[in-house]
Amino acid sequence: MTNRQRLWRIFGPVIVACLLVVVVLAIPWHSHHSQRTLQKAAVSISPTVFKNRSIKVQAMSDHKVKYVPFFGSSELNRMDRFHPSVMAARYHNYRPFLFGARGTQSLPQLFNMNMMQAQMKNKKAVFIISPQWFVKQGVLPDAFKYYNGTYANLLWLKQANPKSKYDRYTAKRLVKLLGDNGSVGSYSQKIAAGKPLSKWDRHWINFKLGILRNEDNLFSGLAINSNYQRRIQPRIHQLPKFYNYADLQASASRDARRQTTNNNFHVLNRFYNSRIRQAKGLRNSQKHFSYLRSPEYGDLEVVLNQMAKTHTNVIFMITPVNAWWEKYTGLSMPMYYHTADKIKYQLRSQGFNNILDYSHRGDEPGFMQDTIHIGWKGWVDFDHSVAPFIEHKQPQPHYHMDSAFLSKKWRNLKPTKKNLQNFQQTELNH
Repeated sequence: MTNRQRLWRIFGPVIVACLLVVVVLAIPWHSHHSQRTLQKAAVSISPTVFKNRSIKVQAMSDHKVKYVPFFGSSELNRMDRFHPSVMAARYHNYRPFLFGARGTQSLPQLFNMNMMQAQMKNKKAVFIISPQWFVKQGVLPDAFKYYNGTYANLLWLKQANPKSKYDRYTAKRLVKLLGDNGSVGSYSQKIAAGKPLSKWDRHWINFKLGILRNEDNLFSGLAINSNYQRRIQPRIHQLPKFYNYADLQASASRDARRQTTNNNFHVLNRFYNSRIRQAKGLRNSQKHFSYLRSPEYGDLEVVLNQMAKTHTNVIFMITPVNAWWEKYTGLSMPMYYHTADKIKYQLRSQGFNNILDYSHRGDEPGFMQDTIHIGWKGWVDFDHSVAPFIEHKQPQPHYHMDSAFLSKKWRNLKPTKKNLQNFQQTELNH
C-alpha cells in the first residue's frame, strides 16, 4: 500500500463527510413546520427560535391561527394558570408567540423583529418593558451574543442604511457588543462610519445567509422544549369555562394567598426557599441602583423605529417591582417612578400611546409572583387590558420618530419636569 493510499484511508472519510455537509447546507432546502411545532415553539422561549427565522416567520404568516408576538424578558417564563398563553387558549381568538427570557432586552429584540419585519407590517404586538433593563452598562455582551446570532446580524446588515442615524447607532452598538473582528464587526464598522458595503461584502453576506437559511430550515424545529405540554396545556382547564374578570381576580387572589405562606415578601414559597432564604447581604443592597442613565434608552429607540417602519400597532407594559422587596433592598422608588416616566415620555412623544404603566402596583398582594415579575392578579389584569386591544379593531397609530432620543443627552437626562420641557424645546423636531 502506497503512502497516498494510507493517507486516503485515514483522511478520506473525513474529507468526504465535510464535502457532504457543505453540499447539504448549500442545497436550497424549504421548510414547512407542523401546527404542533408552531404551537410548541410559541411558548418554548427558546434561544433557537429567537435566533432563527423559519418558525416565527411561518407562525406570523399563518392564516389559520392568529399568532401575536409578545416581546419581553424573563416575566414571560412565569407560567401560572393566568399566564397570557393559558388565558388566550381558554378565552381568546389569538395565540401569543413569546419572545422573551432573561437578557432579551431592546437590542436583541430589534434583531428578532428585523427577521420577521414583512410579517409584522400593519399587525399588532405586545411589548413588555422592565425598568431593570436600564442599568448603566445596558444589555450585557454575553446576553446579547446568547440570543443574537450571525443569521440575525447579517440579515440586518444586508438592509442597513449608512445614511440612517438609527442604523449607524445600531452598527456602533454591534461593534461595542461583538467587537470589531470578523465579518459582522468589520461590516458594522463601515455602517457606523456612514460608509456603504461593497459589492463583495454583499456577495459574501448573501452566500453566508444562504447557508444559515438552510441550517435554519433543516434543524430549527428539532430541539424545542415541552413547555406547552408541561406548563400550558394542563392549566387551560384549571380556568373557569366562561370569562369573568371579577371571578378571575378573586381566584387569582386565593391562589396567591395559598402559595405565599412562608415569607413576608408576598412571593412564591418555592422562590423564597430557593432564592432568598439562604441568600446573604441583600438588605440595602440596591439603595445605590439607578435606571435613569443607560444606553438602553437608545436601544429602545431603535426598536421603536423598527415598529414605526412596519406600522406595527403596539401596546406596552411597564413592569412593577415588589414593594416589600424594594423596602428590604433599599431600592429607591422615586427613582423607579422617574424611570417609568422617562420611558413613557419617549413613547408618547413619538405616538406610542397604548401603555399599561404597572410601576405603582408592586404593593398589591397577589399582583407579583416574585421580586420583579408579575403573576396571578397581575397576569389577570394584564390580560384584561391586552386581549381587547388585540381582538378589537384599533385606530391606526401615527408615529413621528425623532432621532434626538438616540442622543447621549437623552440617555443621561434626569426626567424632571423642567428637564423634559427643556429637552422638548431644544432637541425635538416637533
